[in-house]
Amino acid sequence: MILKIKKEIQENILQALEELGIVYAGKISVENPDVLKMGDFSSNIAMVLSKQEKTCPRELAQQIITKIQPNQNIAKVEVAGPGFINFFLSKKYFSDFVNDEHLNLNILKNKKFLIEHSSPNLFKPFHIGHLVNNAVGESLFRVFQFAKADIKQISFPSDKSLGIAKTVWGLKHKMQQEKNELVFDIKSFGDAYVLGTQEFEKSEDVKNEVIQINKDIYNEEGENFEIYKKGVEISKQYFLDITKRLGSRFDGFIYESESEEVGKEIIQNNIGKVFKKSEGAIIFEGSKYGVYDNVFINSDGFATYSGKDLGLLQKKFSLYDFDKSITLTDIEQKGHFQVVKKAAGLIEKSWEEDSEYISHGRLGFAGNVKISSRYGNVPLAADLIDKVKESIKEKIKDRDFEKKEQEEIMEKLAIGTLKYTILKVSCGKNMVFDFQKALSLQGNTESYLNYSLVRALSVLEKTNQENTKEDAQKTSDVSEFEQNLCRFDDIILKVIESYSPHHLANYLHQIATDFNSFYAETKILDQENQNYLYNLKLTKKFSKIMQKGLDLLGIQFVEKM
Repeated sequence: MILKIKKEIQENILQALEELGIVYAGKISVENPDVLKMGDFSSNIAMVLSKQEKTCPRELAQQIITKIQPNQNIAKVEVAGPGFINFFLSKKYFSDFVNDEHLNLNILKNKKFLIEHSSPNLFKPFHIGHLVNNAVGESLFRVFQFAKADIKQISFPSDKSLGIAKTVWGLKHKMQQEKNELVFDIKSFGDAYVLGTQEFEKSEDVKNEVIQINKDIYNEEGENFEIYKKGVEISKQYFLDITKRLGSRFDGFIYESESEEVGKEIIQNNIGKVFKKSEGAIIFEGSKYGVYDNVFINSDGFATYSGKDLGLLQKKFSLYDFDKSITLTDIEQKGHFQVVKKAAGLIEKSWEEDSEYISHGRLGFAGNVKISSRYGNVPLAADLIDKVKESIKEKIKDRDFEKKEQEEIMEKLAIGTLKYTILKVSCGKNMVFDFQKALSLQGNTESYLNYSLVRALSVLEKTNQENTKEDAQKTSDVSEFEQNLCRFDDIILKVIESYSPHHLANYLHQIATDFNSFYAETKILDQENQNYLYNLKLTKKFSKIMQKGLDLLGIQFVEKM
């Protein structure tokens, strides 16, 4: 609804320019003012055109608004500051917005997208880096889907590598030492990898054994390959279980081993055109194109990560039909993907033009908090979730919950709290999780949003829901709460344009703050109030937007706080 008004304002400005005899073919900027009392929308078009028209921006703005008449949606138009044109929406517009109980957005209708995220290393646990990648990727998937995009999400598991060979060696070594059968679970894989990595560095014999195991896995033969196959099945199921716990499902997988063979063929076919041989390896001289030089096939004949990612692009474009491919990556990999994208573009233009690599930051912890990990020095996602659940359990220990209900509340709040900490920060910036602040019912936290939603729903429960089916009319002045609330569609558009859910997360915090102020200042259930029905409808609209917003962040709300 708000996007339709925005387009209407742009058309009104363009019509005014034509009536003034001003030729302008550029984009007309219409944005929300930082200060809400300055209006619902603002345009700087007069300042953009003042030099061309050789006149003062403010004077030009005054001329423009004489050609724009208020209507049923726009109450008034004013000039402010050096020449901004501010638009104030009418009470009728806000009444229509509040009365409309539907949340529909079709700005991506008939557009196709492919998003890749949460790509695991098989035989390794899902750590906090994967958790961040999953939170951002899943939220973007939901936002694009809400905007009516045809979008599929896939994952790119690393299924064959020297690291996996170290894990297989570690599993066999532990079995021989302890004289037990091989144990196949993710904890055993983690322990085996740590052991295999340590021994690989210390012993030349172990190094040779691991290299042989790696060859057996690639050649798909012998006992080592059979151990590997069982481990792959366990790893796949573990990945599906943990991502299901986080609210994700995947439409497909492309495995690293598949992309490696494709990548090697592409690279070999483009030697002398895009790549060159150098000291037994095959490299891309990226420095000629503003990125860094990189090896795509090493001297042992194996494709590097760059070579595999090049093959992945070819697989994506051949297997799926889309307008844009989106890949979520760690900020430390940004340079790597700039190299891959540039090399890919020299081979097939669409691989570069229709691919976006979105970098997210890393998650750290405030204070001296230690997350005990069963695997190396990187905290695992499951360990972190469990630690947050422990903190929640302590906070709700005096509440009268059934055991099953308590577990469900702790699970939802723990995952939601972690996701919100990640998603409220702009993509590319690092996040800090503070165990004390993150679970607070005050401040910019998921618990605060959940609490605000529960408060709104409790108000609605006390009313006759039949009443809210009637249309309500706004009679009092428009509040900042209403101004912010009606920007939902515009916020979704910002998420789509920037590939960053932080716009939505912080918008939800703003409207939660607004609602709580409204709740404190207004007797919502006072039937003598002339705005009684409108206030109920406003509360209902807030609850719908908050529920949908949390869902788009991949967060399940808790009905009892």
